[in-house]
Amino acid sequence: MTVVPFPADRWTWESARGLSRAVRVTPHAEAGLLTVSFWRDDRCAGTVRLTPAEAASLVGRLTAALAGLAEPRTAPEAGGGSVEERLAAVERRLRTLESEDPPA
Repeated sequence: MTVVPFPADRWTWESARGLSRAVRVTPHAEAGLLTVSFWRDDRCAGTVRLTPAEAASLVGRLTAALAGLAEPRTAPEAGGGSVEERLAAVERRLRTLESEDPPA
């Protein structure tokens, strides 16, 4: 049996439900991938290997979901528009900034 050392750059989050469940995220720079694995007790129940673009998409969706959780459910939108509309506006502003020539 081969023992694989626990990578120093691996992150683990335990489930809020408990039940010995966790999610681990491990970057694999040599392969250009990120592994998200799902654990129950000390056994891996499944993994997903993501490209950088897929990981970025996941982070964006998690961010949008968190923003939705942080907003009051009964109060009107502070900035006007839905989270998706506000995110789209921010993305448009970023694209504009990125396309401008840098100052000399």
